[in-house]
Amino acid sequence: MTMDTRLSPDSFAARVRQTIGTHAMITPGDRILVGISGGPDSVALVRVLMVLAEEFNLSIVLAHLNHSLRGEESLRDENFVRKFAADLGLSLTVEVRDIKAIAKAERRSLEEAGRNARYDFFKRTARDGGCRRTALGHHRDDHVEQVLMNLIRGTGVRGLRGISPVRENHIIRPFIALSKTDILAYLNDIGQDYILDSSNRDTVFLRNRVRQNLLPLLEEQFNPNIRAGLDRLSQILTLEDDYMAERAQALFETLQRNVPDAEDQRSIRLSLDGITACHPSLAFRVIQKAVLAVKKDLRRITHTHITDILALAKTCETGKHLDLPGQIRVYKEKGLIYIKKERLPLRELGKCRKKSKRIHGDGRAPKT
Repeated sequence: MTMDTRLSPDSFAARVRQTIGTHAMITPGDRILVGISGGPDSVALVRVLMVLAEEFNLSIVLAHLNHSLRGEESLRDENFVRKFAADLGLSLTVEVRDIKAIAKAERRSLEEAGRNARYDFFKRTARDGGCRRTALGHHRDDHVEQVLMNLIRGTGVRGLRGISPVRENHIIRPFIALSKTDILAYLNDIGQDYILDSSNRDTVFLRNRVRQNLLPLLEEQFNPNIRAGLDRLSQILTLEDDYMAERAQALFETLQRNVPDAEDQRSIRLSLDGITACHPSLAFRVIQKAVLAVKKDLRRITHTHITDILALAKTCETGKHLDLPGQIRVYKEKGLIYIKKERLPLRELGKCRKKSKRIHGDGRAPKT
């Protein structure tokens, strides 16, 4: 006899309550912004948070970004969300952005441009509305798909963490322990309508290929419990990554050396002996932290760039330097690794320092 594992609406709400408590997502009295697309995940999130609102003394407001990517369908989504909010008596902020134009102007994929626009919109709306938390409808299947996508792309440990239950202490994901099946069953049980985004079936996007093709294949031919296995893997690696991050932060602070000029906000100096003496895994993280501190982001900084800096640290010669994207130059001098964001483009800087020996940061061997 097969047991029915379907959650009742009360059990569904109890699971959400448990996730909220486990990850300290909400403080009683919070004003919560919910990002809503009109799809099943975000609609279910609004409905279950309304069930929990009295218990947690929550105020709930909604935000919808129209991406202008699907013509009439995008307008249909917006109109559905407007009616949904009005029927529930909830405040709603709507913004329309031309994501295709943004992606072209910024030379990003539609996915990346849309994600950046959404998070920017949510951040501004939460700030303007006095919301301490922004709740999003990502669930366990989204998380597992993200882990697998990152693995396919060739990620490090951080990528195998997948989707975090809490991000930057204000973005929360109360559905992260629930499956898509759980969410659809909940909506069916409470008689709540929702809409479907046709682009979620478009296999041009990697996530859709993973969802529709790869994961079903893995479940059918390799491991029927692959989703649970990937979820467990991410939890194990999250704990280990947190520990290593703490160690790296402490070491980073220990190895820093004062910069005796006005350039201190644009450069960091690290003890060369300290970097070469520590474990390669910690050294990698310390260098990565230093580049992030100077550059303010890690965009276009690859694994190869960090390993090249470590290779520079181990060479016997001084006076060499390494160029990275974002006008970052790394010097080795007087027992220090010196990471600096130059004021001039590196090509112009190079003209002024023709006699400098160079090591290229694109993975090529140094010129002799």
